[in-house]
Amino acid sequence: MCGLCGVVAFDRPPEAELVRAMADVLAHRGPDGEGSYAAEPGVAFGHRRLAIIDLSDAGIQPFASDGGQLQLLHNGEVYNYRELRHELEGRGHRFHTATDTEVVLRAYEEWGERCVERFNGMWALALWDGRRERLFCSRDRFGVKPFYYRFADGRFVFASELKAFRVDSSSALRPNLDAVRDYLEQGALDHGASTFFEGIRKLEPAHSLVFDRRGLRTTRYWKLDPRDAPADPVAQVRELFLDSVRLRLRSDVPIGTCLSGGVDSSAIACTVDHLLQTEAENARPVGDRQRTFTAYFEDEGFDERPFAEEVVRKTNAEPHWISFGDEDIVEYLPAIVTAQDEPFGSTSIVAQWFLMRAAREAGLKVMLDGQGGDEVLAGYPTYFSYRFADLLTRGQLPVLGRELAAYRRLHGVSIPALAESMLRPLASERMKLRLRARLKGTAGLAGPALAGTSAAGVHQSSPYPDYLRRRMELILTERGLPELLHYEDRNSMAHSLEARVPFLDYRLVELCFSLPPDLLIDRGVTKVALRRALGDLMPPLVRDRIDKLGFVTPEGRWMRQGLGVLAADVFASQAFADRGFVDPHAARKRLDAHRSGKLEAGFELWRVLNLELWARTFLDAQPAPSRSATQLVA
Repeated sequence: MCGLCGVVAFDRPPEAELVRAMADVLAHRGPDGEGSYAAEPGVAFGHRRLAIIDLSDAGIQPFASDGGQLQLLHNGEVYNYRELRHELEGRGHRFHTATDTEVVLRAYEEWGERCVERFNGMWALALWDGRRERLFCSRDRFGVKPFYYRFADGRFVFASELKAFRVDSSSALRPNLDAVRDYLEQGALDHGASTFFEGIRKLEPAHSLVFDRRGLRTTRYWKLDPRDAPADPVAQVRELFLDSVRLRLRSDVPIGTCLSGGVDSSAIACTVDHLLQTEAENARPVGDRQRTFTAYFEDEGFDERPFAEEVVRKTNAEPHWISFGDEDIVEYLPAIVTAQDEPFGSTSIVAQWFLMRAAREAGLKVMLDGQGGDEVLAGYPTYFSYRFADLLTRGQLPVLGRELAAYRRLHGVSIPALAESMLRPLASERMKLRLRARLKGTAGLAGPALAGTSAAGVHQSSPYPDYLRRRMELILTERGLPELLHYEDRNSMAHSLEARVPFLDYRLVELCFSLPPDLLIDRGVTKVALRRALGDLMPPLVRDRIDKLGFVTPEGRWMRQGLGVLAADVFASQAFADRGFVDPHAARKRLDAHRSGKLEAGFELWRVLNLELWARTFLDAQPAPSRSATQLVA
C-alpha cells in the first residue's frame, strides 16, 4: 500500500524535481520508505511506501527488473501472490524478495499486459518498459485503489491522489463545473472518468492504459457477464467468502476489523474468528485476539452498539468504541476535506475517518472492512423495488403477492408506498435523478456559475435482463460503490492504514451476480445467501436483523448545532457569493428553515457547505505544500 506519482514526456528532460515534490505530498500514503527513478526519454517516477508484505528494504520502489529495463510502481496488494509466485517459479523465474510487488513484475515479464487478468486483489500500478519505451498502467477491477492522470501536449502526469497535482506549476487546478452540479443536485461523485478538476481524469476500474510514442490508449480487461449459478450456491458463497477473508489476512503487520454491527462487517469479524479457531496460521496477523473498531452515537436510531456487542461477545474480540460530536467535526474538518481531495456526500464518512485514526493509534496498519456487501448481495432497501418490478413485469403475481405481504409485515410500508416502489424502477435513470433533485429541493440551489452545465449521464446498457441485477450493476460500477471506495481509501491512507474489502474478491462478485433472485431478496429479507452461508458463525441477533444503518451520523442535529453555525458563517461570506456555485439566498433560506425545525435538509446543506470548503482548499490558494505541512494534514 503506497503512494505513486510520475511524469512521462518523450524527448524532454525528466522532471525529477517535480516528481519528488509530488511524492512529498503523498507522504501520508507511505511513511516507511521512498524511492525515485529518472531517465531518458523524459521518465520520472516517485514512490512512498507503506510496508505490509516483506518489511525489508527489498520492497522499496520503483522496483526494477534484473537488467533495469522495467521499473514498477505498485500501490495495493495482489493477495494471490503466493500462488502466482509458485506458478512463475515453475516457468523459470527467480525471485529475490518476498514481496507481491516482485510477483507483479515477473508476471508482466511472463504474460505482458494481460498479467492483470490473473491478479486477485486491489492495485494501481505504473510500469515503465524501457525496451519498448512504453508506460503500462492498470487499476483493479472495482477501483479500490486510485489512479489519476492529466494528459496534455504529449505530457502524461499521474498520481495516487489529486492533491499531488497542486505542485505542478504547468497547470493550475480549475473546477469541472459539470461535476460540481452533479454533486450539488445529486450528491454524486466518482462515477465515470472525470473528476472535480478540469483536465484531470481517473483511470477507470478494470481498465489498463498504455502510453508510448503513438499516444495514449485505454482498454477494459474485465467485466461482469451473466453466468449460471453453481449447483449449491449457498455452499459456494461460504467457501469463497472464507477464502476471500483468508487471502486478505496475508500480511506481515497487524490486522484489525471495522465493525458497524451490520450483517456485512459482522460476517467479516465472525469469519476472522472462525479462521483464528480453525486455521491459526492463516490468521496469524490478527494476533491472539481480534481487535474491532466501532463508531457510535447516543442518538436514538444511530447507535448500533447492541449488535456490535453481540459480535464482540461471540468472537471474544477486543473492542474499541469511537464517538465524536459536531465540535470535533468542525475542528478536524479542514484536515478531512484536504484528505478527501473532492467534496463528499455526507458527514457519514467522518465517522470512518475517526475510526481509522483510532485504529492507527492502536498500532494497526491493516483494516478489514465491509464495503461491497450491499452492492453484490442486494442489501440496500431500494433494491426491494427492483425485485418487485421484476416479479410484476414477468407476471409472477402469486410470488409478488407473497413478497409484498412479507415486506409490509416486516417493514411497515403503506400500500400507496408499495405501489410507488413497484413503478419507480420502470422510469429511466435520468428521470429518477431529475425527480430526486426536485423533491429534495436541491435543484434550486445551483448558482449562476453553473448555468449551462448538466448532470453527468448514466450508462444504462447492461448484459442483465432483470431490473434487480441491472440496478446492482449500476450501483456497483457507477453510482454508489466508487465513491464509497474513494472515501475509504482517503480516510485510511490519511492515517497510513491499508483497508481491505473481502466482499470485492472478484470471484465472489461474479458468484453473487449469478445467484437466483430469491437468494438475494426473499420474503422481505435481503442478503439471503450470506445469512444462510454464514448463519452458524454469526450471532442470531445480527444474522436476523432487517434494519440497516451503516456509518450513519446525526447530521440533521449537527447542522442545527456547531456545524450549522459554521454553515451560517460560510453562507454569509462574500467569497461564497462571489464563487457562484450556489445561490446564497437559497442556501441561507434553507439553512434557516432547517435550524428552526421547519424541514429536514441536513444532507443537501452539508453538500453546499462541503463544496465551498473544498473550493477554498483546492481552488483559492494552490501553494506547493511542504513536507511538514503535508504531514500535519495527514
